Amino acid sequence: MRIVPVLVWILFPGCWAVTGPGTAHGRLGGSVSVRCRYGAGYAAYPKFWCRRKVVLCFNHLIFETTGSEAEERWGRVSIRDNHTQRVITVTLENLTLADAGTYLCGVARIGLPNPRDSVEVIISPAAAPSPSIPTEKAPPPTDQPAAPAFTRISTGSHVSSSSRNSSLDSNDIQAQSQPNILYPLFLIIPVFLCIVCTGIWVSVQYRRNSREMVPNRHAEELPLS
Repeated sequence: MRIVPVLVWILFPGCWAVTGPGTAHGRLGGSVSVRCRYGAGYAAYPKFWCRRKVVLCFNHLIFETTGSEAEERWGRVSIRDNHTQRVITVTLENLTLADAGTYLCGVARIGLPNPRDSVEVIISPAAAPSPSIPTEKAPPPTDQPAAPAFTRISTGSHVSSSSRNSSLDSNDIQAQSQPNILYPLFLIIPVFLCIVCTGIWVSVQYRRNSREMVPNRHAEELPLS
């Protein structure tokens, strides 16, 4: 069985001069890049990328360079050749399910076998979007007080204002109650003074009358001569 690869090498020299990744994966709607390496001595040859049909390529699906390192683009397909690294880079963009299949990348030689390798392109479904966390709708704006922080501040201001109002009310009550207490004093003091003055006047009159009556009594007690 080992003679078969030897016969193939003899009949088709250079058929293993190109090696690809074997498979390439891409997501639906995304892009995929395939890198195929080739051996020394093939840098000046054009490089190709095509859709395989049994062994050869579809004639209308062949993408080929001119042998330079300039990038060639056909719609969603681009191909670039790097002579220094001896790498062919093929990029497929905006992938569809129809892009899945077997492709060939290789070196194009006129009149000689083309070294090439097959690559299986696999298209995966697009990544499912992560489940979004439902968010609560904001309540409609109302005329209610604002946030609790402001409510606390306003409550403190109400408390301070109420305490101030209560202190003012107590001061007003005290100010109003003081005249009510002083009014009777203003009335009692004059009456008391009148009573005291009357008593003094009565006592003075009584003393005067008693003095006047004492000589009269002495005169009455004296014997008549």
